[in-house]
Amino acid sequence: MPNKKTEEIVLKEIKVEHATIVIEGKGDLVLNKMNASNTRQLLADDRKAQALWESQHKNKWEDIITSMHWRDGIPVEDTNAECTEELFYQMLATNAPCITAFGLKKSWGQAVVRQEIDKFSTKFDSAVNIVASGGLIPIKFAEWRLDERLMSPKRGAPVTTRLNHFVGWTAEIPVEFTTNVYSDTEIATIVNYAGFSLGIGSGRSSGYGRYHIVDIK
Repeated sequence: MPNKKTEEIVLKEIKVEHATIVIEGKGDLVLNKMNASNTRQLLADDRKAQALWESQHKNKWEDIITSMHWRDGIPVEDTNAECTEELFYQMLATNAPCITAFGLKKSWGQAVVRQEIDKFSTKFDSAVNIVASGGLIPIKFAEWRLDERLMSPKRGAPVTTRLNHFVGWTAEIPVEFTTNVYSDTEIATIVNYAGFSLGIGSGRSSGYGRYHIVDIK
């Protein structure tokens, strides 16, 4: 029988480098996500009944606490009953508010296109990963304040919104990357572009969440 020709498959080694990018805010960072009350309403089988229950059991501190991602999660099961002002300040001291790795990397990819570094962000997306536990990056901050205001929805009466503002904030972002597409210097430049023109968190169109790199470890 004739010998079958065999082909050897050779895998090229992917050289991956690691670094920690330290960013520092230039102004307020505003963190806001859907809070527990709104989530319960959307998930309820009877949304009208749930909305009535929520209006009768309104908990300001539940809204504040659950409108952010936390490094260690929220240490209570019944957030509506157990979220208090004391718990919130305890969490600020011993836990950590977080920005999302997804939102951060998305903004970096947008900077690639907006700064005309590349036509698409595809190559950058495949060359850079943010290595964050649970997809969350904790922040450190000097001061927290609450922005409480009335907002007018398209339908119905005005509603109270509460936004968490953090002043003097920093974050350490662990990344892994290959240098076959962009060098480490080019990646740092892209991150600085994103911090200058896009920012992170809520209220970016108003200039919140801007940052710059202060160190690379």
